[in-house]
Amino acid sequence: MSVFLRVGAGIAVLILGYFALGFVADHWAWFASVAILLGGTATAAWVLFRSRGGDRHERTMTPERQELMRSVGRMNIPTFDATVAQLLVRLDAKRIKKFGHRQNDLGCNFVVTFNNGKRIIVRAKKDDRAMKRQNGTRHVQILGGEIKARWDCDAGVLITNANLHWLHHSARNEAVAAQLGVLIIDHNRLAEWIDTGLPPAELRMAPAQLTGSEERQRETTSAHQ
Repeated sequence: MSVFLRVGAGIAVLILGYFALGFVADHWAWFASVAILLGGTATAAWVLFRSRGGDRHERTMTPERQELMRSVGRMNIPTFDATVAQLLVRLDAKRIKKFGHRQNDLGCNFVVTFNNGKRIIVRAKKDDRAMKRQNGTRHVQILGGEIKARWDCDAGVLITNANLHWLHHSARNEAVAAQLGVLIIDHNRLAEWIDTGLPPAELRMAPAQLTGSEERQRETTSAHQ
């Protein structure tokens, strides 16, 4: 493109911009009304989209369990940790050891040793609003990376009153958890456990089916040999 064409194009853009700004200035009230309307509509749609998953999730629960989880939501962190500890005591395990919170507040940890020698790390994490906002994936990934390296366990369990299975986050969380050897027990499953007193099927016996990523890789390798 020659210099004259470039200069001409620049002048044309300046002229069009001048007239466009003048038009907006003459009709600023109309443009402001349209912007407010579009912004309000987009905000309302976003809020509705974010809340629909939680509402549908609540409708799958009985009113009694909804009230139960509301009471859990009102617990402080030590009370929530104690509630999880009471649930774990009912497992068929020979030893349960508690490790308190750390400064990064990822949750309270329990190492559960079953009669067959299997060990699992259980992390109790009360919903602090960030759990749902971050979709819980970060907590699943961190716990999965600590199963062997930090706790020398065979699998991990994340127990939270947050809902990590709403809308499109469910499949992603389950895929990450399965890859890392983490069992997610969130809002609905925790409500059922507290209500019935029966732990999830994966924990009723020594959890042989719960294996960490390293053990799963060894099983896959041996199956192909």
